[in-house]
Amino acid sequence: MPKKRGPAPISGAQMADQKDLFIELVSDGLSARKACSSGKLPTFPTISKWLRDDGEFRDKYRVAMELRAQKIDDDIDDAIEQMKYGELDAQQARVVIDTYKWRAAKLYPKLYGENQKVEHEHKVVSFVDELKLAAAQIEQQRLADKTIDGEAEEK
Repeated sequence: MPKKRGPAPISGAQMADQKDLFIELVSDGLSARKACSSGKLPTFPTISKWLRDDGEFRDKYRVAMELRAQKIDDDIDDAIEQMKYGELDAQQARVVIDTYKWRAAKLYPKLYGENQKVEHEHKVVSFVDELKLAAAQIEQQRLADKTIDGEAEEK
């Protein structure tokens, strides 16, 4: 019984070309799985392995996902135009646009997400320590008010 063989190994240049094609297809709006099913790329598990193992490829994929979200923004504009010219009724357009907005927010939350992340540092200070600090500042100001040109006033 002959052993099953996997796909033939590819050269580094071929792998680089396939990675570039994958990034291009995702940037143009395809999901990773649809890009893999185009027949021009390896299977999705292979792409997943590349994403896990190759940090540079993973970074390019993140940028591609952001570009994909921007493509979805263009699709929203198209839906608005279709509604404007009667190709979609208002209810259909609303469903399409809301779906696109949701997808864009998931793909690129920093730009299209509804929640803005606000970072705030809160330092816990004792009320007593704050009173002591205020008293010291008042005392320092009082002493400064009694001093003229660096010399203390005589009374």
